[in-house]
Amino acid sequence: MKNWLLPVTFVALITGLLLAVQWRSQEASRSVLPSRRIEDLVVLLKTTEKANSQLSEQVRELQGQLTKAGTSRPAGALVAASQSHDYPALVGPGLIVTVAEGTGGRRPTEGNSAVVHAEDLLKIINELRTGGGEAISLNGHRITELSEVVTAGQHIMVNQTPVKGPYKIRAIGPTEDMKTTLGLRGGVVEYLQFYGISVDAVARKRVEVAGYKWKSPWRFAQPSSRSMLRSPPPAF
Repeated sequence: MKNWLLPVTFVALITGLLLAVQWRSQEASRSVLPSRRIEDLVVLLKTTEKANSQLSEQVRELQGQLTKAGTSRPAGALVAASQSHDYPALVGPGLIVTVAEGTGGRRPTEGNSAVVHAEDLLKIINELRTGGGEAISLNGHRITELSEVVTAGQHIMVNQTPVKGPYKIRAIGPTEDMKTTLGLRGGVVEYLQFYGISVDAVARKRVEVAGYKWKSPWRFAQPSSRSMLRSPPPAF
């Protein structure tokens, strides 16, 4: 009886240690998803703040240019310029980013599914602008500083026009810089891919971005000859 007592006790101790280690590993893995979600949100917040700072600087520069040019513009030209502003179609090197809802991949336990929302597309567009994108379109619709990308019911509206997936974002600019910005660890692309959304960025030597004709939303207001008209700045 004493010969087998010691081996059995040793085996029981080893088994207990293994079970304890496995239980601790499972508890640690359960805490990874919430902490990772917080890290993703922090990175997205910093990226958005950087993009807003750059856009604010561009606005200040453009306002200075308009101040110099606006004083010599006659009153008749103010009214004519307020009616429309053309954003010409452009071509150049850049990226074509395809965003598609996936059916596989990892899903969180909170009930969210792999559905593309308007804010997801806006985050990608902002990343491309941060990377130096000069002209951007979404499913053939030019994105300007006046454009709206919003969710309306079951659809995403771009410039008051519904679009559906897969979503193709065309951006003209430095391909390597834009691709690097999209591929940042913890960025929007990694975040969307975690939830099963496919994001594929392909570099092209020739990318065509559609034009857009801006029409003034003013129905009753008219430019005053005593004030300078601030026409829309150049297209992104």
